Amino acid sequence: MSAYKDYGILIRSSELEFDTADAVLVSRPVGPHTGAEFVSVDIVRIPAGTRWDPAGYTGQEVTAVVFTGKGTARIGTRTHTMEKGSTAYAPTGQPVSFTADGEELTVYFWRGDLPDGAPRGTAPALFNTVHDTSAGIRDFAGTGEITPVGSEQRAYMNFPHWPGNGCAHLCVNTGVAAPGHTFNIHGHPGAEDALFALHGQGQFFLGDQWFDMSPGDGVFARPGVLHGTRHPDGPDEHARFISVGGPVPYDPTLYRSAGLSADVV
Repeated sequence: MSAYKDYGILIRSSELEFDTADAVLVSRPVGPHTGAEFVSVDIVRIPAGTRWDPAGYTGQEVTAVVFTGKGTARIGTRTHTMEKGSTAYAPTGQPVSFTADGEELTVYFWRGDLPDGAPRGTAPALFNTVHDTSAGIRDFAGTGEITPVGSEQRAYMNFPHWPGNGCAHLCVNTGVAAPGHTFNIHGHPGAEDALFALHGQGQFFLGDQWFDMSPGDGVFARPGVLHGTRHPDGPDEHARFISVGGPVPYDPTLYRSAGLSADVV
């Protein structure tokens, strides 16, 4: 993990440092200690047969994505079976727990404080998957900073947890790129973005250049800093480069670009 100029942080899974907390291993590559104002990211490795109850999460809004392993998640009183690519959303005030089954479970958690007076979802979707295509952007031309090349093939983005299914502040977006496809370089004024590679080999843009990314690697972009994702051409036309993350607070521009309302429901 290292700062990249004033743009943000490059996060390499091979360089993560873990501390033991309540029988699990926790790494915190993003948070107030790294200069983040709105979001913290915890990477948690839960040993087989172990249940993790992070009491400190209850007062925050939390989203989670499973990177490896299988297990069970509990949000409030509801439980759901989890595997790689499964997602969970915990509204502020709802207790969170994850239990690993027969192998270690690795979960990436985004968490942050819901601003006073911010609207809350009436019946938020607590569980989903990165592969949910029911809402998303299929032709994103960016937010005006960099114009896409005319012939550029554009990657798409799914919205597993977004204002339209009750996520109030800290949403989850899934970038999906086939070989040769790019999710256009863009920025989020007033919002930080922490995104990570979940599957396949690809690249993230941060500030002024592209960086190679493998599963578990990621970037943290400070407010307004340009970022994007792409999958360079490769031999396997069926391969996909999948990334997860999202701006905090959420950026209404993304939903409006998809022709959707940005209001929390």
